[in-house]
Amino acid sequence: MEFLNNIKNGLRNGLKISTKIIVYMLPFYVVVDILEQSGYLSKISLVFKPVMGVLGLPSEAAVAIISGMLINLYPAIAAMAPLSLSIKEITIIGLFLGIAHNLVIETIILSRSGVKAYSVVILRIATACVAAMGVNLLWT
Repeated sequence: MEFLNNIKNGLRNGLKISTKIIVYMLPFYVVVDILEQSGYLSKISLVFKPVMGVLGLPSEAAVAIISGMLINLYPAIAAMAPLSLSIKEITIIGLFLGIAHNLVIETIILSRSGVKAYSVVILRIATACVAAMGVNLLWT
């Protein structure tokens, strides 16, 4: 009987987590897809073209990078989905966001431990940029 209860609890918890992920991802996917289909994404992303170019990414990838840095990885994944990214570009974004994700919440938590918030943010973004540029340069 305990086995069945564990299965029920696991399914219930899995459904709750899946619902949360869908709630995060679906709106971002829809918004990015609408922006891309309407042509606005390319206009918005022109601002980020120089930085994204150094990282080896198309300017449209800025939406994924920014959403991952400010919120978390799920909106970043949703923002990447409608874009036609190569394996190299997906790897670069994954590496970048693996280092510099969820900056707002994590910086608040770290600053409560006595670390200076601005130094953590600068270090994480700089490290992510260097790592992304390294992969871009080394990937042939």
